[in-house]
Amino acid sequence: MQPITRFTDGLNRVLGWVVGIFLAASSAAVFIQIVIRFVLPLFNVIIAAPWTEEISRYLMVWVVFIGVAVLCRNFRMIAVEILALLVPRPVGIALKLLSVAICIGFFAVIVNIGFRWTTMSSIELSPVLRLPMNWVYIAMPVGALIAIFNLLVVVAETLTGERNLLEGNEEVLD
Repeated sequence: MQPITRFTDGLNRVLGWVVGIFLAASSAAVFIQIVIRFVLPLFNVIIAAPWTEEISRYLMVWVVFIGVAVLCRNFRMIAVEILALLVPRPVGIALKLLSVAICIGFFAVIVNIGFRWTTMSSIELSPVLRLPMNWVYIAMPVGALIAIFNLLVVVAETLTGERNLLEGNEEVLD
């Protein structure tokens, strides 16, 4: 299990950096748009930069789908933890594993929809940048597949005793 865990953690570290870079680039594009719209007209400089809105939106799509995949590795999904903590430990872990199974099912649906959208959009170009839209839509199945992989690693670590799904949440009961 150790080589898979090391590979997964390394992959997620790289993906975390990618998410950070994409988020910074998206923020920079929004900042440029604000300067162009509100600051430059004060100096009678009127220009347009429609690419900023488009690139920002497309980068945010990638940030969301890759970011959620990275969060799945650390089991940082939105969840109601209290029920799993109030029941006996084996039942709590079983509840957490059930929630992982439901998440995997959800991400499998996203993979299916994402690949269909990517295929349908293969001839579509973005209005301003003229980027193939399937580059945007492929973020859905890529992120969902990485999320499924990360969740399967979490399950494997739990079943082999390398991870405790209830760890770190006990302070809720104190």
